[in-house]
Amino acid sequence: MKEQREEIIISKNGSAVALGFFDGIHLGHRAVITRMVSYAKEKGLTPVVYTFKKNPASLLGKSCEIITPNEERRAILKEIGVELVAEDDFLSVQNMLPETFVQKILVKRLRAKKVFCGFNYHFGKGGRADSRDLKKICSVYHIETETLPPVVAQGDTVSSTRIRNLIKKGEISEANKLLGYNFGFSSVIEEGNHIGRLMETPTINQKLPEGLAIPKFGVYTSIVTVEGKTYPGVTNIGVKPTIGNYSPLSETWLPKYNGPSLYGKKTEVRLLLFQRPERKFSSIKELEDAIKRDGQNALRNIESLYTFEK
Repeated sequence: MKEQREEIIISKNGSAVALGFFDGIHLGHRAVITRMVSYAKEKGLTPVVYTFKKNPASLLGKSCEIITPNEERRAILKEIGVELVAEDDFLSVQNMLPETFVQKILVKRLRAKKVFCGFNYHFGKGGRADSRDLKKICSVYHIETETLPPVVAQGDTVSSTRIRNLIKKGEISEANKLLGYNFGFSSVIEEGNHIGRLMETPTINQKLPEGLAIPKFGVYTSIVTVEGKTYPGVTNIGVKPTIGNYSPLSETWLPKYNGPSLYGKKTEVRLLLFQRPERKFSSIKELEDAIKRDGQNALRNIESLYTFEK
C-alpha cells in the first residue's frame, strides 16, 4: 500500500524553505534554520523545513546512527519557529535530476520564494548538485537562495558527524556545547528486575530509541523530566554486567524523587556529564555503594545549576 503524504499547507504568499537532514539540529543547523525563520516572518511567508524521514546515508548502505529521533527533531524545529516540517522518503527523490527536484518540490509543492541551505548541501541524482547549482536552477523560477557558511567551534566545523563521535566517546559535555542543548532521549519506562529497589536505590529502566547514537557505556550525571517536573539523576548507559544483562539500555536513579511508580510513563533523560566507565562489581553490596556514590557526585555536579521540584 502506497504511503500517503501529509497535505502541505502554504500561505498565499508562499514559503521560505530550509533544506537539509538536520540530524541533531546543532549550532550549524540552527544558523540556517533561524535565518530562514527570520526571513519568513519578515516577508509574511510560511517557514518550512524540507527534510527526510531517514538519513539518506543510511538508505545508501552506510552505518549512520541518529542524534535526534524524528519526533524530537520536529519538536525542536517547532520551538525554533518552523511552522511546517515536510518529511519525505528519500527514495522518492533519490533519482530526481536537480532541475526536477527544484521544479516539483520547491516550485510546485512548496511554492518557495527563497531557499536556505548550509555550505555543504548537495541534492539531485547522485548528490551531484551543490549550493551553486541550486542558485542557478532556482534563478530560472525567480527563487532566491542563501547559503550559510560553516559554524566553527574550538577550531573545527560543527557537524553531526563530529557530535556523534563525541557522544560515542562519552564526551557528552562537549557534544552538548555543539548542539546548543543537552543530548538525551525520551522513552517509556519499563519494569526491571527490582534489584535497585532492594538496594534502596530504585531505578527507572528505558530502552534507547532505535538507531540512536549510543553514548559510551558508563555513568552520567543527568536531568530527568517526569510528567513536567525536572529532577537530578544518575544514569547508567550500558549492559549492567554485574546483574548479567547484555542488551544496552538506560537505567536512572532519581535520588530526589519520592513519587508513585513510573512504569509505563514516557520520560525524558538528558545527559550532562560523564562520571565513570561502566564496570562489573564483585557483589550487589559493592554495586549499591557505587550507585550511592554516583548519586552524590551527580547532585554535587548539578544542584548549583538547576532548581528542581521538591
